[in-house]
Amino acid sequence: MADRDRRRDEKERLWNEVLGRKRAYENENSGEDIVLTVEEHAKHSNETIKSAQNAMDELNKILKKQQKDLENLSIEMNQAKENRIDPSLMDMDQLEKDLQMDFGMKQEKQEKPEPVSAAQAQPKSIDPADFDYAVLQVNQAVPGQYDAIRQLVTAFRRPYVMGVSAGKPKNVMIVNGPSGSGKHEAIAKTARALYEKQVIYSDQVYTIDMSRYTSGSQEQIFLQDLYEEISGTGNVICFEHFESGFPAFLRMVNSLAVDGKVILNKRYVLSKGVLVENQTGLVKDSVDSLSAEGKYLVFVTTEKTSKVQDAFGASFMYHVLDTVTFQKLDDESVRQIIDKECTALIRKAKDNLKAEITVNDEIRQWVASHYDKTQGSYAIHQLFYDFYVSLSEMALKENDFKDDPITLSVRDDIPYGTCAHMEVRLSRSKNSEEEIAAVNAELDQIVGLDMVKNYIRSLQSHIAVQQKRREQGMKTAEVSKHMIFTGNPGTGKTTIARLISRYMKAIGALSQGQLVEVTRADLVAQYVGQTAPLTMSVIKSAIGGVLFIDEAYSLYRGKDDSFGLEAIDTLVKAMEDNREDLIVILAGYKKEMAGFLEANSGLKSRFPNLINFDDYTGLELRKIAEIQAKSKGYVIDQAALEPLEKYFDEVQSINSAEAGNGRLARNVVEDAILRQSERLIKDPNADMTILFKEDFDFTVKIKAPEKKDSPSLEDMLKSLQNN
Repeated sequence: MADRDRRRDEKERLWNEVLGRKRAYENENSGEDIVLTVEEHAKHSNETIKSAQNAMDELNKILKKQQKDLENLSIEMNQAKENRIDPSLMDMDQLEKDLQMDFGMKQEKQEKPEPVSAAQAQPKSIDPADFDYAVLQVNQAVPGQYDAIRQLVTAFRRPYVMGVSAGKPKNVMIVNGPSGSGKHEAIAKTARALYEKQVIYSDQVYTIDMSRYTSGSQEQIFLQDLYEEISGTGNVICFEHFESGFPAFLRMVNSLAVDGKVILNKRYVLSKGVLVENQTGLVKDSVDSLSAEGKYLVFVTTEKTSKVQDAFGASFMYHVLDTVTFQKLDDESVRQIIDKECTALIRKAKDNLKAEITVNDEIRQWVASHYDKTQGSYAIHQLFYDFYVSLSEMALKENDFKDDPITLSVRDDIPYGTCAHMEVRLSRSKNSEEEIAAVNAELDQIVGLDMVKNYIRSLQSHIAVQQKRREQGMKTAEVSKHMIFTGNPGTGKTTIARLISRYMKAIGALSQGQLVEVTRADLVAQYVGQTAPLTMSVIKSAIGGVLFIDEAYSLYRGKDDSFGLEAIDTLVKAMEDNREDLIVILAGYKKEMAGFLEANSGLKSRFPNLINFDDYTGLELRKIAEIQAKSKGYVIDQAALEPLEKYFDEVQSINSAEAGNGRLARNVVEDAILRQSERLIKDPNADMTILFKEDFDFTVKIKAPEKKDSPSLEDMLKSLQNN
């Protein structure tokens, strides 16, 4: 009886909160039924029903709020006070029935639809012709890979033939092949074609680059990215660069492939759609695992399958049911890709530049012989992009091409776009022959360093031979190109490093040719867990070029320098992972560099090329001074050359390290220019371009250094060879 009264009171409270009044036909002081007459019904019915109809939305909100409150009450039941309502008395379904009986209206539920799971979204029946359609579509987009495309589409079809176990991925597959062979495009086009046929419920393809996550401190970032992709609508998740992934994160990905889910070692919650670690203890709807159910897991690599097993293990390989191998582009495939790019270029020029262009066959032949074979179709696309950018320059200068068609042709091994009164070079960068000639010319202008110059030029013949062996499918004997530069400041180490980066790009040993110059401050962070990501970000900026670490010995400050050691360990691993497209040059004094090589057992073996930059002689510094003066618009008088050379000899013999070598020559010339200015004020008619003997200060101000033992170059070479 008491329960019934309390239920009635709660319903009454709800109704009063909505309408602000009691029910018109219920007697507060009596449990007897009230019989309404027609007159009484007419009096009260309109107001009650009208108010009820207008209040239903608000009633729904209050009911939901009550449901939330009751859930909280059930959690805190042990602490509830005696006057709290027993949640069991407020069964919401029963309350809805009571409201319908009492007021003659039914509550309209406006529940949010449950998200459709991957399994529910699958069509009940699949037509094999849909997969044939996908093969046709992908073959049109990716020429020359028919067998691989057929294998890829078969891998997508497999779960519809075999079925999928609950909680497991749809399929786990490996897609390997050379760079530029069309792997990523084929995956994307397959997803698109199957989506068009409603075989899969999204054409989105997510990609997770495992090389981005380099240390345990990035766990939350990795899990946020992984959760975002797994919980997204896309069917396909690609993992790439896993060969260099952080081991702990690779184990998580392995669990997704083998078990279909990964159990997290911490509890996480969603905050505004982002996965964050729970810091408050017990919470509702915590996330303690991630599931790959209903997803295609695609592992994309340029390596052989043995490298995949090295990263994930035999259990992973057991669960891989499809291995799709893309082949290196053959001549016919290259021709088809070039024809496709030509057609696209003609269409873009007509639509956007309002120009009619004709592409001669010699352009096709030029592209076929000049594109970067290691980058495949991507390199071909880049060349045609350069063509389009160059043609747009013509369009910016020429308002109307209606009566002035453009012809694309080749002259002196350089592609040009030519119209009636204008011509533009289509290649936006120098070809390899031009760049090699330019670098050699700059090397010739550098004073001294003959041993360094000979070493740089010796690399060209070796790399050219290895490239030919690679093109013919023969094994190659790659040599380590990482270097150690030793020598005093001002001996040209940075200048040579910059020329090496350009030279290596020109001869095909590097893909980009940039020089990234850093010191310890750019690699070592101030807080725990930040050094590895910082070092890795610098290394990534240098991939394709040269990473030049000046004063590299400062990275190691003893066994207690955990931050420096972490940077060195990260560097050694990255060198191994990117050995084909990254050159690391360490620079510093001989003695300090010898100690630095002891910091990590892998350092010595990875830097077999030790190049010592000798101090400049007086004659060499005199020549450098003449070059410096000429670059500034001056000429050193003949009478000043001999005393200048003697001065340099004396300074170098006293303390070449502190004198600055090449910087000494520059400083002497700049000082002479200032002294000449004072002379010209007194004699305005004098020649302003000549630096005379009296303009130079030959006073020796340098002091001899304290004597210290320093290892010889021979000692360092023996140390490297022994390790």
